[in-house]
Amino acid sequence: MIKRNYKLIVGIIIGLLIAGTTVYAATIISSINVGYSNESSNLVADNVQDAIDEVYDKSFNKDLITAYEYSEQEPKCINGEEKTCVKTDCYKKGKTCKQGTVIKYYVKENEYHYFYVLHDDGTKITMQQRENTIRNIPWHAGANDNSKGPDTVLLALEQATSTWTNVNVLNYEPGVTTLYENANTGCSTTEDYKIKCETNTYTSSVLGKRKARARMITALEASATGCLVDKRSSCPDWMHNYLNISKNYGGSYNNDTLNESGVTDNAYWTMSTDYSSTTNVWTVIREGHLYSTYTTNTTLGARAIVEITKP
Repeated sequence: MIKRNYKLIVGIIIGLLIAGTTVYAATIISSINVGYSNESSNLVADNVQDAIDEVYDKSFNKDLITAYEYSEQEPKCINGEEKTCVKTDCYKKGKTCKQGTVIKYYVKENEYHYFYVLHDDGTKITMQQRENTIRNIPWHAGANDNSKGPDTVLLALEQATSTWTNVNVLNYEPGVTTLYENANTGCSTTEDYKIKCETNTYTSSVLGKRKARARMITALEASATGCLVDKRSSCPDWMHNYLNISKNYGGSYNNDTLNESGVTDNAYWTMSTDYSSTTNVWTVIREGHLYSTYTTNTTLGARAIVEITKP
């Protein structure tokens, strides 16, 4: 949840308008033409009128968030609606949400989705959408070449979440900006089936600097939840729920709905490549583990990773 001092921002914007109309008293000035920078405002708008509209939308969105965690009696709370779910206000500043906490969040007015908490630093919550945000799309469509970066899937994810104005704008450079533990985009398998990311396969010079409402999970973030490489059911069930036949591997919910091409969601992409290969990248698969597959695979989707600032 973005909790900025919107009254102050509105005041500054209105001040700019008043100043503009004072200098040009005999001229009617459209607010879209008044100088404005969004560099430090955490807004997407790049002109005054759009900034006012965006601030207006944010300031009148009430009750954006509800959080649920497991009860002591039964450690299952997948969608926030089970009887075993207990409401929590861990999303407030000064408190910390446990990994896997269910967050029902209004990403914009009249549109909410369910998310799971990946990590909470006390000020900011990073969370992943419960099900795939986009479906059946390759990581890189041009060829089986992981040095190109996830340009196909990441662009599609950014477009699908571009209207989610109640989440933070993410500014990052692949291979430069730390996402969770480090910035590396190339990851390999350790002897105990965990992930280590010690090098870069692609960088911002390949993929470009990103400014978006959402990104994908990294292999390190998936590993931090317990997911191991090629070890079935090593992920917590909430990490691989809502994938095809996930219930066969300890999950609680399947998503077996066929799309127009007759394909179901079998897995979802991470941002990280398999450094031992030139063609493969890491995914979270329906069997509940990390799995390496080629970049042009079209039986996968992506789940939005978003950040919200605690009130």
